[in-house]
Amino acid sequence: MQPSNGGYPITGTSHPSAAVRPLQIPIQAQNTVGVAPAGYTYIMPEASQLTPPPADLQLIRVSKPWKIYGRMLGTVIVATFLAELIFLIPYGVALNDPFMSICGGFCAAPFVFLLTFFRRPKLVHLQRAVADEHGTNVHRLALGGSLQTPGKTRFAHHIVRDDSLLDTPPSKTAWMVFAGLLVITTFLTGLYFTSDFGAVIAILLFVIIGIPAWLLGFSIPVVAWWSWCTRRLGLHTRQREAESWLVAGMLSAIPALTINSMLFPIFAGIFFSDYVVELLMPVVSAPFGEEICKGLFVLAFASSIDSPKRGFQVGFTVGLGFAMLENLIYILSSTFGGPIAFTLTALLRGIGSIPGHAFWTGLTGTGLGWYLMKRKAVDMNRVHIPEDINESPEEQQLEWKLLDPKSGEFVGSDTSEQAVVAPATELLGEFRLPLLEPYTVQQSKAMLPLPKHPLIGLVLAISGHAFWNGTLTAIELIGIAADLSDGEIIAISLLWSGLLVCGVLLLGREIIRSVIASPDSV
Repeated sequence: MQPSNGGYPITGTSHPSAAVRPLQIPIQAQNTVGVAPAGYTYIMPEASQLTPPPADLQLIRVSKPWKIYGRMLGTVIVATFLAELIFLIPYGVALNDPFMSICGGFCAAPFVFLLTFFRRPKLVHLQRAVADEHGTNVHRLALGGSLQTPGKTRFAHHIVRDDSLLDTPPSKTAWMVFAGLLVITTFLTGLYFTSDFGAVIAILLFVIIGIPAWLLGFSIPVVAWWSWCTRRLGLHTRQREAESWLVAGMLSAIPALTINSMLFPIFAGIFFSDYVVELLMPVVSAPFGEEICKGLFVLAFASSIDSPKRGFQVGFTVGLGFAMLENLIYILSSTFGGPIAFTLTALLRGIGSIPGHAFWTGLTGTGLGWYLMKRKAVDMNRVHIPEDINESPEEQQLEWKLLDPKSGEFVGSDTSEQAVVAPATELLGEFRLPLLEPYTVQQSKAMLPLPKHPLIGLVLAISGHAFWNGTLTAIELIGIAADLSDGEIIAISLLWSGLLVCGVLLLGREIIRSVIASPDSV
């Protein structure tokens, strides 16, 4: 029986000759946990039951921006194996080879479970002791042990979902790592051409750094673009949602691979020769198949999209996820060509193909965002929704904040306009998180019209993708027709690729400006 003054029972004997009976004294009378006066036995209070967290609760997590990089690196490797193995299932059916399909499904199962394990919901066991004059000094913890507080407190504990804010490494730091990698491989390329001995040394050194170079080469540019987009848009983004968008982009490669490598060659082979089919694959199959698959995965997150900005963010992240998996394969192939092939492939894909995938799919998401925003406005006009209606506990979101462990300041701010931050400005001396360098998004006038329907955005995405692949294919055909050497064709292709990269970067800058200037509601 609990005493009325908030204590808990302590049993013992009041006199040697008296009958043994339980006595109650306030638990606050004890100086340390579990210590009772002579002749008394201390009884710990019962553990509190789990309760729902209060709606006004604010949670703080220490900022660890590079932690997400390691998690996504492991995820994309698992997703790549999964995509290749699942592709064997329909491919075996097309070849009338059931053994291939069975082996593909059997081998893919562990990677499905592993990816599911990586994406399991993250829960936080929150334990709180709040000052309360009617509380107690000692509390029993549900997982064992006890908590003693100097003053009277009431204790409660809750299970909450980890909805912490997206915490990515600073884009400038990521680009510096990528630039350092290219400097090293460029040095090895120069050493390769110095002499036979230098070539042997360059190859040996490249073999030593091959795996780290591959890991950094395909992943660091994706992280840099992801961080750049997050800070430019300045939207309040939960990390679990952003990671889901990125993983969705990786998974969209599975149907895209099936379309590009099996369905299109089969159907196009009915009407065209194998040579023509091979030419049409990058010009027709890749733009249509990849952009449609990425667009469908963007559509899967329609419930999270309420504006063109959010739609662009989802589309951009899905495009980055697809590019990350594709980049893994291309960079891995280029490592077998030595430092020369690696440097050129990593550079062109890091600053060209990766943002290309992201911006094209971002246009699809922007069109979907406009469409959903207008439809929501129409629905609200038709149906009157009371403003004082209370959200259900499932819909209430706790407020999460990031804490810089060095400065002790909160990362970002409460308003979306001030949540964006400038790139890192202090690279020497004590490192300070760039998220703490606040700046307000400059509301500039939109220079480019944005798509206001998902189908229009999808058409623009397909057109941009087809132009990139189509012009490179056309240059190769023109070079062959003009009887140019392989070296001349490669040089012209590299020059045109550089122009395409510049075009994507300039166009992307105008797209992001127009997206930032877009309204959040109508």
